[in-house]
Amino acid sequence: MLFAPRKLALESVKIMANDIAVVTGASGGIGAAVARTIHQKSEGALRLCLHYNGNKNAAEAVQRDIPGSFIVQADLSTTDGRKVLLDSALAEGEPFALVNNAGVDRPHEPALTVSEEGFDRFIGTNLCGPLFLMRDFGREMARAEAGTIVNVSSVLARMAVPGSALYRASKAALEALTKQFAEELGPKGVRVNAVVPGFIETPMTDALRPEMRAAFIDRIALGRLGQPEAVAETVWHCIESDYLNGAVIAIDGGMGL
Repeated sequence: MLFAPRKLALESVKIMANDIAVVTGASGGIGAAVARTIHQKSEGALRLCLHYNGNKNAAEAVQRDIPGSFIVQADLSTTDGRKVLLDSALAEGEPFALVNNAGVDRPHEPALTVSEEGFDRFIGTNLCGPLFLMRDFGREMARAEAGTIVNVSSVLARMAVPGSALYRASKAALEALTKQFAEELGPKGVRVNAVVPGFIETPMTDALRPEMRAAFIDRIALGRLGQPEAVAETVWHCIESDYLNGAVIAIDGGMGL
């Protein structure tokens, strides 16, 4: 069992019974898998704070699967929304893990037609949200001298797909910030890493046109889309490995080769 030898290490950094793992975008395919995996691998030692914005029913379904978890609705592109999430987590316990998974992938705009509205949407949700959550939750973790943050990037941060200019830029910037926070928070006992999913079987990829789906599969060395659990297992590895810091780990089946 992965968690059995890890318990002693967690105790050495003052993990307590009321420690919390916060997963943003927990109502989506990857977020839900991440939340369930953290609960399973930690044997319930980390209580789950499940963030959602639009899909309350999906968030409640995940909550039913995870005893002791609680849901928080917030728009993380706003200062007020991020404060709601932080205050809700602190009201229930001490944040030990933060998984910045919430994000948007639309609108799809060719480079010559990108809009300011699209820019604001991508940067607000995919970059400002994780950035300031890293800052705010990182402060709490630094005070406890223990904690871990995992950011969810995308294979598109490293490759060009028509219509994804702003999405790509937001995820590439998130990877840069991951390394910066890892450098500055590491001495304070807080580790920061990123995972980089490729094309994963989720409702988002289910909406792809068949010809587009086939074209993407042709670019994957393994010849198939991934499962959310593959991403979740890697997120857990980032949480439980106490010497992993500043890593950016691809889970893309070889799409980014």
